[in-house]
Amino acid sequence: MNIKKKKRQIAENRVDYLSSEIEKSLKHNHNLAEIQAKQARDFSKKFNIKSGFSQRMLFCHKCKRFIVPGFNSRIRLSKIRKSINITCLHCGFTYRKMRI
Repeated sequence: MNIKKKKRQIAENRVDYLSSEIEKSLKHNHNLAEIQAKQARDFSKKFNIKSGFSQRMLFCHKCKRFIVPGFNSRIRLSKIRKSINITCLHCGFTYRKMRI
């Protein structure tokens, strides 16, 4: 295994570890969870690691800040468009995820 693949594998492990730590520290210290989320996002960008849908939904699409449903974001269900509307309470941006 060459060095580039090893670095990427280490980064993937680190992102997975940070994701689990974010969930643990979210209940007690939101600032620490935000720092950990920023580090995980930076690792993902640097080593081109694709994050899952559930991890991508935890970041605002406009200001790129870590958002928690019910704490600093609002989630509404739309009957007309049949979508999930997620509003970031930091920047006010609303994005929609279409329901099936």
